[in-house]
Amino acid sequence: MEVILEFWKEASLAWEKGGFLMPVLGLLSLYTYYLAFDLWLRLRTVIPSDLKAFPREKWDAFEGGGRVDGIMRYCMDDLGDAKETRKKFDQIRSGDSSYLNRRLRFLMVLATSAPLIGLLGTVVGMLRTFDGLSMQDSYKMDTVASGISQALVTTQTGLLVSIPALAFIHLLQRRKKAWLTCINRLESLSMRQVSSASNPS
Repeated sequence: MEVILEFWKEASLAWEKGGFLMPVLGLLSLYTYYLAFDLWLRLRTVIPSDLKAFPREKWDAFEGGGRVDGIMRYCMDDLGDAKETRKKFDQIRSGDSSYLNRRLRFLMVLATSAPLIGLLGTVVGMLRTFDGLSMQDSYKMDTVASGISQALVTTQTGLLVSIPALAFIHLLQRRKKAWLTCINRLESLSMRQVSSASNPS
């Protein structure tokens, strides 16, 4: 409990020292990680846990609903037309790839914006420091110290927001590749079923 209280005091002190840009960094952080976790959960729910063994499994296991079930029902609407089935899988793959790429690019923009906002705080803090150095009254050192603190805290906060977000985006990119691999395996399994239906023994 004492550790939590100490951490909260340090965070509150840093928030005060960071100046007016700290709320901007806070909102940017919340929005970035909200979008990242939302995309992570969506990909987690659609990718089968036994992805490596998926081609040997029957898709009937996913008939309870969900993205995989929807893809299979849409693409295998006409078992007798292999060309149409492949075309539908191409549409699914292209649409999902485009959507995921757009979300990942937007997340990358948000993540790389945090250090830039921190750098802006550094510039503002240094300007405040120089203003303090030009003062002649007794508040000179307080202004200088406050400016230096703002310059350092905003830079540190921007990096603390950005670095984990970039690592998270890398994991999301790997999940995207896993999902596209899953679609490819669904297509392979489906084409075998289409071939079996069009060429009964």
